[in-house]
Amino acid sequence: MITTVLLTLIAGAEPLPAENSNTRVTGGVLAPASLPAGTNAIYGFVGAPEVGVGYRQGFGFIEFEARGVFNIFEVSILAEVGLKFAVFQADKLRLAPTVALGLELNSGARYFDQLNFGFLGLRPRIGANASYAFTETISGVAQLELPVSIALTVQGFQVTPLLGAGAEFHLGGSFSLLLTGHLGFDATREPLGVTQYRPAWAARLGVGYRLF
Repeated sequence: MITTVLLTLIAGAEPLPAENSNTRVTGGVLAPASLPAGTNAIYGFVGAPEVGVGYRQGFGFIEFEARGVFNIFEVSILAEVGLKFAVFQADKLRLAPTVALGLELNSGARYFDQLNFGFLGLRPRIGANASYAFTETISGVAQLELPVSIALTVQGFQVTPLLGAGAEFHLGGSFSLLLTGHLGFDATREPLGVTQYRPAWAARLGVGYRLF
């Protein structure tokens, strides 16, 4: 009886297996919404107003993500780390809330954005990712992002909630292609100014590569 109990405990302590060939979900940029345990991916994206690169590592219920982002319009740089939580999975649908924290350096350039201002600050972000595998090669994706830029060197902030949707396509091998569009609004308060509200948008074209 003792031997049986020990074997049961050892089996329960084994790490979660990597996704097998029967349940493999293609994608690497946004799909799947959270990576299964033992899988990881690298990706890059271009678009407006941002371009960037990232790394994803799945641990089962939690996924770790690190990103580097350059904002073309604001001439700002962001280094960010975050977590995704695989709270819901039903058949081909996955839902994962996200939390992240970044360090942002903004040049204050106003070539494209007349409300932009220079600062060094923190950029916490919350949101949620969703993905649905329509076929073995096409996944629909949706994303809610709520980033808040908190200036540390001056008095000011920027909040830009965005809701996006699109699709990620398996290109063959370990590669995938992402196309998304995002809409929302922006609230910016410059130093010694008042909060200004305006529409916000983004478009992204990304390529992901699944390492495992």
